[in-house]
Amino acid sequence: MTTRPSTGTNPSTGLAAGTTGAERRGGDAADVAQIAVQAASLVPGVSVVRPAAVRLDDRSVGLDLHLITWYGHSVPTIAETVRAVVAERVTTQTGLSVAVVTVTVDDLLVPGVDGPGAGAAAPEDG
Repeated sequence: MTTRPSTGTNPSTGLAAGTTGAERRGGDAADVAQIAVQAASLVPGVSVVRPAAVRLDDRSVGLDLHLITWYGHSVPTIAETVRAVVAERVTTQTGLSVAVVTVTVDDLLVPGVDGPGAGAAAPEDG
């Protein structure tokens, strides 16, 4: 059973005020999915992130994420960066060990072809 702190939370981490990620244990699947989506969204080239599955036990978590990326970014690099960033953020904020992060790229957006509603951010130059 997951307990929730009754004190205020830090909006940047979602943790109870005055706690660090190492002090927090667990959480529910929705919390872990939200942390993963927020972390993956920060990776350059990622447009849309959808959690597909969260497998959670007392000490570890497995995640499946589906992404839409922008043309011009290396898909393998994006996938590996998402894995690393998500694993680090989930571990830091929940104290859980991340067993696996599976990344599936569902679509590739092309600047100038896909409209502004197709993705959340334009690709970076480079």
